[in-house]
Amino acid sequence: MYNSLPITVVADQTFSSALTPLIKKLEMWINFQALKANWYEDERIILSINFMLVKTIEEKQLTTEHWVVDTGIAYQHQGNNLNTQALIAIADLVKINEGIEQAIKNRLIQVANAIAKQHQLTPLA
Repeated sequence: MYNSLPITVVADQTFSSALTPLIKKLEMWINFQALKANWYEDERIILSINFMLVKTIEEKQLTTEHWVVDTGIAYQHQGNNLNTQALIAIADLVKINEGIEQAIKNRLIQVANAIAKQHQLTPLA
């Protein structure tokens, strides 16, 4: 059994701790989505995804060519050990000032499904 959830969500240190309740809610939600999609059925294929909320992807100055970068997201997947590091930008979402939580969920799902596809897992809805 796991000591922690296989999919984690944290915020960059530049964010206020006031985001902690939202971050925990997002973490529980994405893990529940994975559970509903039977991602944890085969213990040999348990994806570990570590999401970090950041202001912008550009501020992280990603230097390695192993990152996949798209609008508002960046991730680095190590298929051999089922581990993914992912960045979710939120500065552009704050500017639209509506539906921020759902927009973050959409980005979490976007990354999770890209990784799931590589391992023939059911996409999250």
